[in-house]
Amino acid sequence: MKWLLINSLFLTLLSSSLQNCQSNLTIDDRLNYMKNVNYDEDKKQIANCFMANIEYYRKFHGYGLNVYTDSPDSLKRKYSTHYAKYPGAEKDPANFFEPYASRYNSLNETYVNSPFQTKNQLTITTDTIIYNKNGLFCVAFLVIHLNYDEIEGLESKRDSGREFDAKAIIGYRESIEAPFDIFPLTKHQVIGFESYDAAILMLKDLYFNHLKGKGSTGTVYEGEKFRHNVGDKNFFNFAPYFQKHKSGNYNFQMYRYRNEDLLFKYLKCDD
Repeated sequence: MKWLLINSLFLTLLSSSLQNCQSNLTIDDRLNYMKNVNYDEDKKQIANCFMANIEYYRKFHGYGLNVYTDSPDSLKRKYSTHYAKYPGAEKDPANFFEPYASRYNSLNETYVNSPFQTKNQLTITTDTIIYNKNGLFCVAFLVIHLNYDEIEGLESKRDSGREFDAKAIIGYRESIEAPFDIFPLTKHQVIGFESYDAAILMLKDLYFNHLKGKGSTGTVYEGEKFRHNVGDKNFFNFAPYFQKHKSGNYNFQMYRYRNEDLLFKYLKCDD
């Protein structure tokens, strides 16, 4: 009972904190966010895109298809052919979607593709979208509810009572009529919470109130200064996410691997 009271108080404080943060936006700002966009359709499309990226890894990531320097040429050709056919399925650079696509085989001590379609194992909900003024960029907060079936030989994906995750993405589209392509925000993630409300309130508090600071070491934002939280008036204008990388792409479209900046190759969401 004591834990429940503390948890309830904590959520109340988070809710109050979020309201204070959102009050920084003027009425005109809020109208600009919503003007000419279909909020409900965008929420559905972003959740479907998140689901589609997980399903792509579930179907095409080769958990048993590993190649090393001394691997036979036949295996190397098989590897190259497979990932030429399914680009981007080789790895998830942000470890953002792929973990939901696998199950752990305790007998063989290895990860395998989840045997059931993602839509039957996860419920993904876009809780909130924050748009820039022209509706072409957004930050969206999503909740992932894990409903994995118990399968003999495969470990449970998550302990009972810890089935809710919450994650943030950046959405980008060329026109207001186009669907958003989505890119991971990894500064903050919420994993293994007991309820939808607890997970989403924690994630919103982190991004609305605790994004400011230095960019993470080992990322394209290393050395950058974040001077705005999500929801601040000039967030979309000045946050390092939306500055152009030297490659000509936006920073949020890039990731750093072994001191090289590369372009994310996640699934395009054109439906």
